[in-house]
Amino acid sequence: MTRLKHALFVAFHYPPEASSSGVLRTLKYSRYLREFGWRVTVLTPQKDAFEVTDPALESQIPSSVRIIRTPFLNTKRHLAFRGAYPSLLALPDRWIGWWPWAVAAGKRLQLEDPFDILYSTSPHATAHLIAWRLARISGKPWVTDFRDPWVEDIAEPGDNSGPLYRRLNRYLEGRVIRRCSRVVASTSHLCDQLRSRYPDHSGKISTIFNGYDEADFASISPYGAGRNERMTITHAGNINAEFRDPRFLFRAMRLAADGGNLDLRRVCLRFIGGGPYTESADVRQSLAELRLEECVEFLPRVPYEQSLAELARADMLLLLQASSDTVGLVPAKLYEYLRAQKPVLALVPPGATADVLASTGGGWSVAPHDLAALSRVVGDAFRDWTTGALTACRADLQALRRFDRKLLTHELATMFDQLTSSPA
Repeated sequence: MTRLKHALFVAFHYPPEASSSGVLRTLKYSRYLREFGWRVTVLTPQKDAFEVTDPALESQIPSSVRIIRTPFLNTKRHLAFRGAYPSLLALPDRWIGWWPWAVAAGKRLQLEDPFDILYSTSPHATAHLIAWRLARISGKPWVTDFRDPWVEDIAEPGDNSGPLYRRLNRYLEGRVIRRCSRVVASTSHLCDQLRSRYPDHSGKISTIFNGYDEADFASISPYGAGRNERMTITHAGNINAEFRDPRFLFRAMRLAADGGNLDLRRVCLRFIGGGPYTESADVRQSLAELRLEECVEFLPRVPYEQSLAELARADMLLLLQASSDTVGLVPAKLYEYLRAQKPVLALVPPGATADVLASTGGGWSVAPHDLAALSRVVGDAFRDWTTGALTACRADLQALRRFDRKLLTHELATMFDQLTSSPA
């Protein structure tokens, strides 16, 4: 019987963690790698590190995957005094306190059950520093996965973003890029960005896209239950004032309605798991001023499987991604939107997400602040819905096939095989 090779994953985001659709990338790799000759051990923090969880996601973890959960320190949670903490105690991020326990656990694993390759995925970048140390100790090849840029152009709210902090993080990023065996980026734009920044190492930087898992849609009707009584537009996941702000869509809806191109009595805009911003004064005031309260609903977060069913029940799906630092990113959620076979309205600047929509024919990408264009698209979509023509805007399944998670896992396995069949 052929021996399965052993991959050690260092990943903060792993079920039941569920704050971001990025958790699915690592979950699906661990789910399918065995089919391509690899068994997986995942090194991740203990469950109380996670602020948002979905226990149902754990049911997708194969029994063959070994999970090592370690203690941790969260600088912001455990070391802050009166809400403040020195930025150098959160370098590269506030999860650096996970490093000592994770490194110790990885060393024990290498002695007890040696691994053939290391794989680390960010955010959070601490995972790369853990894998860096374990790669030095073990001498094994190491693949780094950048789901997002390491140093964002716009810092997350509450995170440090001073010049010194950013310079040190950029230095650490460079050291990781130079030391690791291969770099994987989740989009071509991010791949090109890294290649441009590190031209001497561009040959080891490549792209493996995010995607969707065909198995997740096996029990979901491909086109939902038909047209709803009201045109239902659904957004799944958090909204916020920084880069997922729906207020421009609210204004576009009012503009389309005032122009006679949208009947608000026949529209339902639904936000599932929108988070605290849905209760903010800004959102509530906007709805009141535009007289949209009757056609906008805010619903609580639901488990992942149920969220897919909600996508299938919609007439159209909404994607919000407006900040300049997300131009090169494609959220994993988009691929699930497209596979749900519903038209997608994406409020995004020109970039990676708009490119995917254009290549699959799955809907419209509109510059987030182009009120006239957004109002026109909303009106056109409503007209198509009333005539039954909106379903023609579904993504081309053949074009979408390249984003199947199992095929993407095969790409990663091929990379692993190449690195372990020759010196790293």
